[in-house]
Amino acid sequence: MQVKRIDFVLLLAVLLLVGMGLLALWSYLPPTNLKNENLAANHFMKQAAFLGVSMVALVLALLPNYLHARKLAYVPYALLLLTLMALPFLVKATNGARGWIPIGPLKFQPAEVMKIAVVLALGRWLSLARNLSTWKGLAAPLALAGIPAAIIFTQPDLGNAMLFFPVVMVMLYTAGARPKHLALVLVATLVIIPVAYRFGMKEYQRERLTSFLFADQTSYQQMQSIKASAAGGLAGRGFGEDGVQFYVPERHTDFIYSIVAEQYGFIGSTLLLLLLGVIFWRCAKIAARTTEPFGRLLVVGLATFLAMQVFINVGMNLGVAPITGLTLPFVSYGGSSLLTCFITAGLILNVAMRWVPTFSSRDLDKGHREIREFVPQAEKWLVH
Repeated sequence: MQVKRIDFVLLLAVLLLVGMGLLALWSYLPPTNLKNENLAANHFMKQAAFLGVSMVALVLALLPNYLHARKLAYVPYALLLLTLMALPFLVKATNGARGWIPIGPLKFQPAEVMKIAVVLALGRWLSLARNLSTWKGLAAPLALAGIPAAIIFTQPDLGNAMLFFPVVMVMLYTAGARPKHLALVLVATLVIIPVAYRFGMKEYQRERLTSFLFADQTSYQQMQSIKASAAGGLAGRGFGEDGVQFYVPERHTDFIYSIVAEQYGFIGSTLLLLLLGVIFWRCAKIAARTTEPFGRLLVVGLATFLAMQVFINVGMNLGVAPITGLTLPFVSYGGSSLLTCFITAGLILNVAMRWVPTFSSRDLDKGHREIREFVPQAEKWLVH
């Protein structure tokens, strides 16, 4: 592994975001207020343990060449798809949903990891496809994303299910699909959405989707989040338990952004968004310079998942998007979410670490010292 080729700017942004999330959890339920025998049940302590496991996962995602993932891309996809299909028979419903598998004191959410599996499967298929300019060529990638999305939707988990469509569309565009075809797919989807809203959702799901438009009791959680975010002002109320003045149900997961905004104000919440912006900037730079198709598609797909999740979660906290249950990447509490985000970061860093620049014959004829030194090492970097 070429450590010096790791994108340390992206890695630092990830670690700073995790640090902000841990500080928010500490202030929400500080472990110093609990008895020693209850520390293992504290959100901060559990998230710190999740972080340790996630860091190991990131390193493991960095070690092998990402091209090995292309060979095995369909294996995790098939296993997770079977797991999602079996969930109704394996677990009991919790608050009406069957999206988590209990593993001792912890819970595993297959839908989170399925997002990575779908990007891997789509990346392999699209990197080898030759007929994306036809409708027939679009059928397989749309099915690869659509089938797990439909299963996740029935759990029901609308938040994660709605992320798959923009990801497959962006990846199809990156792979060379015709914009005209993609536009028609988008129109067809917009036609289907009202039908799914009317006949495919329960009443409480429809209320959650539209509650941000109306200031009624169904939007209590969101209204409290808006008040908390506004109360932070410019510099916030300050770090500590006393800084949290507004009660927001399940604040440490979906609404952790409101903790940051209340305690650190506009400055703190802007810093959080800037760190997320740095991640997306680095992802765009990595994708732009990666000429290998699978690597580029991998970065584009994973970055799109993260970007859509950030957009919806922050909008949800500020009252401009519906409540969907999506966490804020790298910041919110949750083992499955944090593990998925770190594997995502590891794969993106893997591609960044092994990209190989292209040179024209004119560049080679000039005999630049940097090129002469690089070319003998290029093949070694690709295979390690």
